[in-house]
Amino acid sequence: MSRSLSAAVAAAAAAAAAAEPATGAAVRLPRWIVPSTLLASLAGLGVSIYLTIAHYTTTVTLACPESSTINCERVTTSPESVVFGIPVAVLGLAFFVAMLGLNSPWAWGSAAPLIRRTRLGSAVVGVGFVCWLVYAELFKVDAICLWCTSVHFIGLVLFSLIVIGTAVTSAHKHPSSHSSAAAS
Repeated sequence: MSRSLSAAVAAAAAAAAAAEPATGAAVRLPRWIVPSTLLASLAGLGVSIYLTIAHYTTTVTLACPESSTINCERVTTSPESVVFGIPVAVLGLAFFVAMLGLNSPWAWGSAAPLIRRTRLGSAVVGVGFVCWLVYAELFKVDAICLWCTSVHFIGLVLFSLIVIGTAVTSAHKHPSSHSSAAAS
């Protein structure tokens, strides 16, 4: 899977680099990146809000079947559902609030490297945390939460979109030495 993602990112960067004029003019993001990352951030925020409310109240129960394999309650009340004393649902909520700001049209349009690096770094940390959570569900808790899985999927989609957007724009901000030599 990582090879196909790497190949997709490389292909996107190569296509964008081929389309760049020799003058080194700035490249524009594909039009679908900003609304897609915003939509994914909003979707993740919505599910995280639901999971956070369900964590802190007894009146809201998770709409999830309870079988031996699929059991949201077992996952969301397990010791692995709290990290450093903070419920994972709250961490997800904070993550998606931050990603909403970092994926705003203003943030994508900013030339500040700090914003681009923070967005990409946050996505990398987020997908790394998702990998740990999936491991915990499968091998420690021995159950899967469908709501949690939806957040994991959204996080992976968001990561992929951010990597593609960053690769496309970075390819033009840091031209290769070959194109610099050709311009001389």
